[in-house]
Amino acid sequence: MHKPEIASLDINAAKEIFSEKTLGSLVETLGPILQQGGGKTLVYMLPAASRLGHMTLEPFYLRHFFGETHDTLAVIIHDHRFKAHSKSLRRLHEPRITFIETMNRKLVMMGHFNARAIEIGPLTWALLSPSALVRNFVKDLEAGSQINHLKVPGDLIEEGDALLTSMGYGDGRPMVVLHVRDMGYMPEMSYHSFRAAKIETYKPAIDYLVSKGYRVIRIGDKTSVRLEHESPLVVDLPHHPDYSDILDVCCMAKAHFTITCSSGPESLARALGAPMLTLNGYVQTDFWLNHNDVFLLKTYRDKATGEKLSYDEMLSRNLFIESTTEGFERAGIALEDNTPHEILEAVQEMDMRRSGTYVSDETLDDRFHALSVQHLARYRSELTDVGPEEQDRPETYAFALPWARYSQSFMKANPWFLR
Repeated sequence: MHKPEIASLDINAAKEIFSEKTLGSLVETLGPILQQGGGKTLVYMLPAASRLGHMTLEPFYLRHFFGETHDTLAVIIHDHRFKAHSKSLRRLHEPRITFIETMNRKLVMMGHFNARAIEIGPLTWALLSPSALVRNFVKDLEAGSQINHLKVPGDLIEEGDALLTSMGYGDGRPMVVLHVRDMGYMPEMSYHSFRAAKIETYKPAIDYLVSKGYRVIRIGDKTSVRLEHESPLVVDLPHHPDYSDILDVCCMAKAHFTITCSSGPESLARALGAPMLTLNGYVQTDFWLNHNDVFLLKTYRDKATGEKLSYDEMLSRNLFIESTTEGFERAGIALEDNTPHEILEAVQEMDMRRSGTYVSDETLDDRFHALSVQHLARYRSELTDVGPEEQDRPETYAFALPWARYSQSFMKANPWFLR
């Protein structure tokens, strides 16, 4: 979870954010909860609640680390009149998470900084950055911790089902949820432009799913490029006049599987434990997967030589710590989208895996895993002692977890990938 928008904050800005006035506002904001008594309270600031991935995973991690030891988990977010957030995601976390809205921007900005969990009597202040939370979560998975997925409340499912029925999609047909991030989403975030893909390259895969009788539910927001398709089984949900964000949660929870990319909805799929195929991905330190998931990276090409990089070469260059368009430019790397044929074959593989008919080649998984583990060990051996400038540095590589599964259809068709 890269935070380039925070990297420019200087020491004076930090002093202003953590001023006596802002700390006083924190005490005032927490007053009603602390006055109730009744055990330990955790407080966390979530400045990016308007973004689906952050609103999903940060409360999810708080439940993992503090859910059993604290009676109240209080999360402070921007007032919805200043920055809107998904009400359905909020309902997904409540009542275990208590959300507190504030118009004090500096108070919420504290959540961008990383230090530690500070104990003050019955209060724990989790001054932990998003990247620190996910890094510690991956370390817990390495140590054998289980993933406790979110459960969708029954009333949320009922509302979603009723809405799907009113829209004409309540026939119980199995569905596949599709999300493709494109350049229409937050264009001002040019540092994340490499994560985008083109919806039209998914058409052969959509055609395949329709031929198998699935309803394809495309999710996203109204800035998404329209999905044009002749079949009534293909639903472009964000452009439907009756769209509600309740459907994002409901459809993903009920889907046969989901097709995602490196963008917010994949976080929801992971937190729910919904089977997921991630396409057009990129190597990154903290992208943990569930046991039924499959992923496929974009093609990494060396700009100087024009050669495609093998998986070993990607990791040898430590490209898993790059997470911005500018970073890949400096590294001399071009990221190329998956081709329509690669997408189709990966979708067919995922469909067969879900139906139990896929014939797996375990040697491919073993080779992929061995390279992941080897380079994680090498990278960690090269890390120096943590100093003030390095306290939020990458230390994990989640694809080294033993159940991380790469698309075998791609590895079989492209032997160079594991050379």
